[in-house]
Amino acid sequence: MHGRAWLGMAWMGGLLAACGATSPDEGAWEEREPALSVHAALRPGAPRRVKAFFPQTELPPRLAPGPAELTPFQGRLLFAANFEIGARALWVSDGTTLGTHALKTFPAGQLPGADARVTQLASTGSLLFFTAGDAPAGNELWVSDATVEGTRRVADLTPGPASSSLTGLTPLADVVAFFRHLPAAPPEVARSELWRSDGTPEGTQRVVPMVPGGAVDWRTVRVGNGVLFFVSDVDGGVQAWRTDGTLAGTRVVASFPAEDGGYVPMEMGEVGEQAFFSMFNAEGSTSIWGTDGTSGGTRNLFTLPQDGRIPRMLAAVGDTLYFSLVEPESQLLTLYTLDLGGLEAPVEVATLPNPYASQGEAAPLVTHFARAGDRLFFELFIGSSGATPRDTQLWVTDGTSQGTKLLRRPLSVSDEYSSPIVAADDRYVFFAAHSDETGVEPWVTDGTPTGTRLLRDLRPGVPNTYPLHYTRVEDRMYFTAFDDTVAYQLWMVPLLP
Repeated sequence: MHGRAWLGMAWMGGLLAACGATSPDEGAWEEREPALSVHAALRPGAPRRVKAFFPQTELPPRLAPGPAELTPFQGRLLFAANFEIGARALWVSDGTTLGTHALKTFPAGQLPGADARVTQLASTGSLLFFTAGDAPAGNELWVSDATVEGTRRVADLTPGPASSSLTGLTPLADVVAFFRHLPAAPPEVARSELWRSDGTPEGTQRVVPMVPGGAVDWRTVRVGNGVLFFVSDVDGGVQAWRTDGTLAGTRVVASFPAEDGGYVPMEMGEVGEQAFFSMFNAEGSTSIWGTDGTSGGTRNLFTLPQDGRIPRMLAAVGDTLYFSLVEPESQLLTLYTLDLGGLEAPVEVATLPNPYASQGEAAPLVTHFARAGDRLFFELFIGSSGATPRDTQLWVTDGTSQGTKLLRRPLSVSDEYSSPIVAADDRYVFFAAHSDETGVEPWVTDGTPTGTRLLRDLRPGVPNTYPLHYTRVEDRMYFTAFDDTVAYQLWMVPLLP
């Protein structure tokens, strides 16, 4: 199991908010400097725990509850707290202990498991949408303006206590788009619908029904002021759709019949007004596609030779699209760039070393990545025949061979945790790494070996804290860590001038 984003069970939020433990770190940053411009030169300060409100758990970290789905909202942080005893809550934080509290708590025992969870947080800037469940209405769409009185259910789309199946909440301008899945009701087959909501009952409407019996791929990718998603039909074909949340702005931009491959994309990426995806072709080759969200602007950028190699990591930096290919025999990964302006053949940047290539199965793979200015930071994951990887490494590239460098290894060699990689600005990138002295702890890098360092040993000694959910809000970088309370708690790194 490769746990890329651990979701836990959880405990009662409102009670713990009032009586949660306090560490010397908490409240140490009650008086903050004014919020910094995102263009200001920043440097990470010392990590501080914001508040300890999850109780000690006997669950392993991969199953432990903790703050999740951290989301910036009007200068504050909103997040989900799904507690172990069954209570669920939406919380808000301004980076201080006193300013971190529940906005809405859903008591335990009203609904089973997943139906009760607070999840799918999506901010339009003026409103925060999420899904949650209670006994009167089941799991439905909720909205919040970050006040207690302004946190409410939007509509009961499936009237009564039955839950609606809502997925893919995506903010688009001042509305949120989402999919509603309707189960089969013989003689009708199951179907999906695209919906939108402005946060009011009357403004929550179906945009368009999908093909009955088809399947909507859970992955989406931004394209300009809209979002790209993929739908498989009952005949095995795939359509690429674009929507801006309106009927007029919802359309099929490309169709891939079953005889042309009939597979949803393997990789997806975006930058600015463009989105990218890779598709199998019927003859066994793979193509990289680009789209601006229109049929005329959807084109095959490059088709790879039919040699078994599959492009991974479609990451765009400016007008350059990065992707990687692995040669199966040598087990070596090569990084390429494609000039989106000239659309010439891809250029080989560098072939990364694999010291395990002669020791059996050791396939490399690029997993997480982050753009920071004109550089791309990424994790090189070297697999094995077992559950755990042989090695995990942080690399940086500027698109040249000389500028492609190893910064740190290993990040984590657990089969249940992988380091997040998140840029704070054009210079600093946050991640997690292992050392024999500290275990897995939060790290930061400026893209140089000397500027790659441990932020703090949050749980002194070798126990791992497994940092998750790095999220920047103005002059603060929040994250969660399995710290000395033996639970996941909310932490913060001030970003200083």
